Amino acid sequence: MNLTALREKVKNIIDYSPDLQQFNDQLDQLLNDAYYYIWTMKRWTFATEEAVFPFYVDILPDRDVENVVAPATTNGATWVQNERSVVFDFPIDRLVKANYQEGFNIWEGQPISIENREYIIVKVVSAANVLVDRPIVAPTPLNSSTNWVIKKRHYDLPENCLELLYLGHRDYPFNTSAGAYPPYGKATALMPRREEQLDLRADYKASYAECYVWSPAYEVRPAEKLSLVENVGGDFQTDRYYELCWAFLKDGKVGALSEPQTILVKGQGTASIQLNFLSWDDELIRADAYNNEDENPTPWRGHRKVIFWNKNFDKVSGERRGLPCWVQVINGGLTRNSETYNEPVIVDDQSATYLLRYVNQLENGAKRYVEIDGQHQQVRPYPRVDGFDEEIAQVKEGQNTITYHDFRKDGIIRYYKKPKDLLLTTDSPEMPYEYHQLIVYKALEDIYLKMGQETLSETYRRRIEKEIKELQKRYCDHIDSHIQRGQFGAGRFGWRYDAQSLKRLN
Repeated sequence: MNLTALREKVKNIIDYSPDLQQFNDQLDQLLNDAYYYIWTMKRWTFATEEAVFPFYVDILPDRDVENVVAPATTNGATWVQNERSVVFDFPIDRLVKANYQEGFNIWEGQPISIENREYIIVKVVSAANVLVDRPIVAPTPLNSSTNWVIKKRHYDLPENCLELLYLGHRDYPFNTSAGAYPPYGKATALMPRREEQLDLRADYKASYAECYVWSPAYEVRPAEKLSLVENVGGDFQTDRYYELCWAFLKDGKVGALSEPQTILVKGQGTASIQLNFLSWDDELIRADAYNNEDENPTPWRGHRKVIFWNKNFDKVSGERRGLPCWVQVINGGLTRNSETYNEPVIVDDQSATYLLRYVNQLENGAKRYVEIDGQHQQVRPYPRVDGFDEEIAQVKEGQNTITYHDFRKDGIIRYYKKPKDLLLTTDSPEMPYEYHQLIVYKALEDIYLKMGQETLSETYRRRIEKEIKELQKRYCDHIDSHIQRGQFGAGRFGWRYDAQSLKRLN
C-alpha cells in the first residue's frame, strides 16, 4: 500500500473522511510515526543495507607527489609560528577529490600532524592550503618541512544508518593489499569504555583495521533563516512559486534545516532567485576572511551551506500538496554533459548569498534530505588504516585534471537503515506488503487513544502484538542461526570443514 492507500484505510475505519489538507498532513505524520515504531521494534532482515566503506590512507610528503616538480622529490609544507595557515609546496590532488568526493568533506575535522604535534583541519582552502584550529607552535621552517602528515581518524557512517551491524575487509577483487595479513575478515566493535580499559594506542596504524571504536556523535548546528529575492540572469518561468530552505555542511555532514521560505517569480522567463542566508537577528551568516592574527577560527569557519527545495509543492498555486519533501539543489547549468552537473550546490563559508539561475538545478530525482536533525554517527577504525589496494594515477588534459591521483582501499559495512519518510502520495513502506496493515493498526491505536477511546486503542494494540509475532517468524534477523542436529559425536572440537569447498573433513 502506498501513502494514499494507508491514509484512506485509516479514514474508512474511523468513518471520517474530510477532504482537508491540514487533516491529511496530520494523518501522514501519524502514519510515519507508526511506520518508524514498527520499523525499530526488531532487527528486521528487510531493514538492513550493505554498502562499500572506503578507507582513506594518510596524506604524506613522500606519497602525494603527483604535482611535485623536479628537482624536488617530496612535497614540503611551510607555516608561520603562532599562525593557523599551512601552505604546501605543491598542490595535493586528494585535498580536491578523494574517492570521487569533495576533498574538504573528507579531510576537514581530521588531524594534521606538524612537527609531531596534532592540529585539527577546520578548512581546506585549496589543494595547497589548509587552516587549522589553533596557532602552530612549531618554529617557522627556514625552508619547507616534510615533518607533517594528514590523517583520517574518524569515519562517518551513512546518514540513514541507525545501527552498524558489520564492518570488515572482504575478499572482493578490489581487496588485494600486499602485506595486509589477514587480507580479509571482520572488524570487532568496541565500546569507548572497553577501548579505554584496553588502553589502545591513539595513533597506531596498519594496513587493515582489526576493530572499530564507537566515537561520540557529531552534532552540526541547525540553520536559521532564509530570505528570497527575485533577480535577473536566469531562466525561471513567469508566475511560478518555489519553496526553498538550506542547511549547514560542516566537515562533510549536513545539519538541520532552516526555516523555509516561498517566492513567486514574476520575471519574463529570465528571472533568477537570490538566496540570502540569515541568522535569527536578520544578519548575514558568513565567515570572515582568514586573518593571520586570529588565534581562534571565526565562528562560522568551515560552515558551508547546501540548499533544498520542496518537491511536494504546487508551483502554480503556491500550496503544499502534503508533508514537505526536501530535495537537494544541484549545480545544473547550460552544459548538460559536465563533471559537476549532478553534484549538489555547496556555498562557501565566506559567502552569505547564492544566485539560483537555472530551473534544471531543481532536479526532482536528486537526493532527498534525511531527517536526522544534524546528528551523525562516527567510528574510529583501529588500527588506523594506512594500506591501499590500488593507486590511481593522475590523468591530465592540458592544464585540466581529468582523473585525480588517489589511493583506494574499501571495506564492507552492513547496517540497520532508517527508512525514507512517507511524503509523496505514491511512497510505499519499505517492508513486506502483507504486513503494511501494521502501520494502520498502530496509527489507529494512537488516534483512538487521543480520542479517549481506550478500549478500541487496546484492541488495536493487541492486534499489533499478534501480527508482530508472525512478522518476526519470517523476517527477524537471527544472530548465529546456523543450527545443526546430531553433533554429539563431533568431539570437543566440533566439525571441521574445508575453507574453500565447505566439505566436512571429519
